Amino acid sequence: MKNEWKEKRLLTKVAQMYYDENKTQQEIADKYGISRPSVSRLLQKAREKGIVEIKVHNEFSFTVLEKELEKKFNLREVIITPTDENESLKRLLAEAAAGYLTRVLKDHDIIGVSWGTTLAYISEYIKNETRDVVFVPLVGGVGQSRLDVHSNQIVLNLARAFNGKWQLLHVPAIVDSEEVRESLLSDTNISKSLEIASNSNVALIGIGAPLAPNSTILETGYYTDKILNDLEKAGAICDLCSIFIDVDGKVCDVELNQRVIGISIDHLKKIPIVVGVAGGVDKHEAILAALKGRYINVLVTDEKTGNYLLRSV
Repeated sequence: MKNEWKEKRLLTKVAQMYYDENKTQQEIADKYGISRPSVSRLLQKAREKGIVEIKVHNEFSFTVLEKELEKKFNLREVIITPTDENESLKRLLAEAAAGYLTRVLKDHDIIGVSWGTTLAYISEYIKNETRDVVFVPLVGGVGQSRLDVHSNQIVLNLARAFNGKWQLLHVPAIVDSEEVRESLLSDTNISKSLEIASNSNVALIGIGAPLAPNSTILETGYYTDKILNDLEKAGAICDLCSIFIDVDGKVCDVELNQRVIGISIDHLKKIPIVVGVAGGVDKHEAILAALKGRYINVLVTDEKTGNYLLRSV
């Protein structure tokens, strides 16, 4: 009993110095005439005996929800933001995505980028960063309106924000026929850009809900009523890099998918890190479809969407 009391006394004094007084392990070792590894072992023992309890206060974060989603969908990482509406939510998601990119991008990375309003905001939240990286579009442009949401413009803005390089893709996302597509793909500059995009080790993509009332696709005016009707008949619930996906995460059997100029869905799946950025009620089913198809392995979304995904079958 006496020896046990003496041990607890030492454990308590060491723990108090380390946690309360912010002393280093070396300073504690010098005071008690022991080695630094011995201090480390004493601190570990103090935790095991309940003398020290470490509690992480997560009431201001979404750590538990993130972990549960990572486990359910076998994701590399989930980042949850508070839920807001419209542009405010898009900016929250963009800021979170910017933080993720700043953390993970390293020199010599190739980052493929799709298009969309949320992605367009990301560069605004990147400050004083420099990386020897290349940004490249994963898909061509959509229409003549909202040029700020085009992949080329987003690529330029991100490359400048990171003081990196860029490779542009000067083609429409969807052309009139498969013959036109094949002709354009034979162009040296276009094929070069798509080859670089296919070799991306990070992809940054929006997750579209093509038939939602506030869909960016509708805003662009790029898709005719006939195209939208065809998508509805095909069960399109999601678009990734302008490829349309059904509720089960399968590529829709729709002729439109054969006229897209961008990397293939199979190439997208081979990219090591694919970051999907999307949120809001209108995107719930689209995000779930993207997860079912295993097209993304990092998800940036909001709390309500996260809870919806967790409850989904």
